[in-house]
Amino acid sequence: MNRRSFVSAITPVISSGLVIAAAFLVGAILLSLLGKNPLQAYHVLISRGLGSSFGVSETLIKMAPLLIVSAGLLIALKASVWNIGVDGQFLVGACLAGVVAPKLAGAIPLVPMLFISALAGVLGGMLWGVIPALLKVRYGLNEIITTIMMNYVAVYLTSWLVKGPFKDPQVVPPQTAVVPEAFRLPPIPFTPVHIGLLVGLIAVLVVYLLFRNTTFGFKLWVLGQNPRTAIHAGMRVSRLTVLALLLSAGFAGLAGANDVLGVKGMFQGEWNPGYGLTGFALVFLARLDSLWVVPFAYFFSFLLLGGEIMARSANIPVYFVDVLEGLMLVFFAVGVYLERTLAERDRRRVPATQGG
Repeated sequence: MNRRSFVSAITPVISSGLVIAAAFLVGAILLSLLGKNPLQAYHVLISRGLGSSFGVSETLIKMAPLLIVSAGLLIALKASVWNIGVDGQFLVGACLAGVVAPKLAGAIPLVPMLFISALAGVLGGMLWGVIPALLKVRYGLNEIITTIMMNYVAVYLTSWLVKGPFKDPQVVPPQTAVVPEAFRLPPIPFTPVHIGLLVGLIAVLVVYLLFRNTTFGFKLWVLGQNPRTAIHAGMRVSRLTVLALLLSAGFAGLAGANDVLGVKGMFQGEWNPGYGLTGFALVFLARLDSLWVVPFAYFFSFLLLGGEIMARSANIPVYFVDVLEGLMLVFFAVGVYLERTLAERDRRRVPATQGG
């Protein structure tokens, strides 16, 4: 590898690291303005999140849905389809899994019960992606707007469902029936982490192989690079667009089923973990690279857990982690702009040097 190739390969990694550092620096300033001690807050974040076995195991548990959501976002974003509706698709998938799982628990063996419940989550997510997909290919409506609108509908629809037709009549709070612990996702041997983490890792690996080794993945990549090229090559652009959005939505629904079957054991009214923003920050900082998604998923899971711990132990606002993620996206955009500016300057300099 020559010097130019090495610099090109290492620049995105350094840039993402600087983005994270800048976000934490600005976050520290904001905490100071709020009268909080940023050093104390970050100490709690690191010591509780990374310095204890409980923190590591809880981070790995939170990592599972983020990996699954990120796998779906990789498919959509590589095809230049902006699926902002991850949160809504997650909720619909989780709700359907929360309805199906208790009915099957004990009636059929564990493995098919978990598979059917997870499939219900996938179908729920895909169902919630159908309308934006069709509106985009039939009427040219921007999927950013339609998927955001579907998020709001999903929040209120699932809340109504668990207060009405899907509510467990044996309890007062609005929720589905509880899945017995014996019928939830089993732990990975010798760990307290359920096998949903392995499902997440497999999902990311499948997406990696999809774009690396399949014709379908190549078509999605071409569509994302240049839609006109895809059209001239005879690709069915509308079909690819719909499939990209539906697959992304299906993964979001699977992530919802993962949380219900692995952690909560039910679907509750007003519950919305909001993995959408985190997923976007994650995949962008990973530069849409499937393999880099894994360490970044651990980092963002660590942030989510740390945010909860800081709120309890250091009296830091619960939304502080959301602020950090937003800052990372802003600094990421600035970093990409600077990278492209420097790359363009290098391209102009090379011909001038050769001509001299």
